[in-house]
Parts: sequence; structure tokens; C-alpha cells
Amino acid sequence: MEPRQEHDPKVEQTANPNRQFDQLDGGSPKISVVTGMLLGALVGGLLALLSSSNREQTKQSLSNAKSSVGGIVNEVKQDPAGKASQVIEQVKSASTKIQEVSTDVQNVYEKVVGEVDTVKEDVTKIVETAQEAKSDLQNIGEKVVEAKDTALGQDTTTTDSSSDSNKQVPPTA
Repeated sequence: MEPRQEHDPKVEQTANPNRQFDQLDGGSPKISVVTGMLLGALVGGLLALLSSSNREQTKQSLSNAKSSVGGIVNEVKQDPAGKASQVIEQVKSASTKIQEVSTDVQNVYEKVVGEVDTVKEDVTKIVETAQEAKSDLQNIGEKVVEAKDTALGQDTTTTDSSSDSNKQVPPTA
């Protein structure tokens, strides 16, 4: 039998099978994913500001945002209830418009569905009419062949007139 080692990796692996997935604390500080993302964004932003045109654009955007927010804050400070009621009215107005749009969309949908049904019926009628016209044209063709045969003095007494319409009989002299 082998002597037992103090820190045998095989024994530790069998005792703790998921140990391989544990983080070993090597004394380094732990950085969470969110912290890493924020640090990456900060470094990326700083690199983007190396360009003078980007710096000027950023300054202009920040000063515009500051003045807009300052104006809104002043309005809210002067009349908080009025601003709140104005926002509520804007939301109600938007809600009413959304309901109107929803109703319009529903009406368009119903109209399209109705038109599709009408088109389907019309197509069915057109197909039936085309089939009737086809059979009428076949009958007319057969009668023309019979008239030609009669005019040429040929015998038109056959059992299947549709087969005669496809055959051409040479005229007899």
C-alpha cells in the first residue's frame, strides 16, 4: 500500500469533484462583471476624447444637456403641480392617440380581410367562367369541324366528335 501524501490531488479531487471550478483566491482583488464593464467604458471614453473634435463635440453636448436639464428643473421648481398636470395631460393625449391608431389599424385589418374574401369569391367566379368558356369554345370548335366536313361532303356520323376535332381528314375529290 502506498503511503498517503499530505496534499494528494487525487484524494482531494474525489472528495470534492467540483473543486476544479472553484476560484482560488490568489490575493488579487475580485472585480465583478459590472465593475469591469464600467472600467472598460471609462477607458473607451477617455480614448475617444483624445481627439480634439470629439472633445469639442462632447463639451457642446454636455452644455446643451446642462441647460436643458436646468430649464426643466427651474420649471418644476416654479410650478411643480402645474408641470405634473402638464405631463399627465401629455400622457393622456398620447394614450388617446394610441387608442385612435389602434382603432384605425383594426379597421384597416377588417377591411383588408373583407377585401380578401371578396377577391377569393371573384377569383372563384373567374375560374368557373373560364372553364365554361373553355367548354363552350370546344363545342364551337367541334361544330366548326362538322360544318367544314359537311361543306366538303364528308360523312360526319362518328361516335366521338371530340376525336374528330383533333383529326384532319383530307378532302375527297
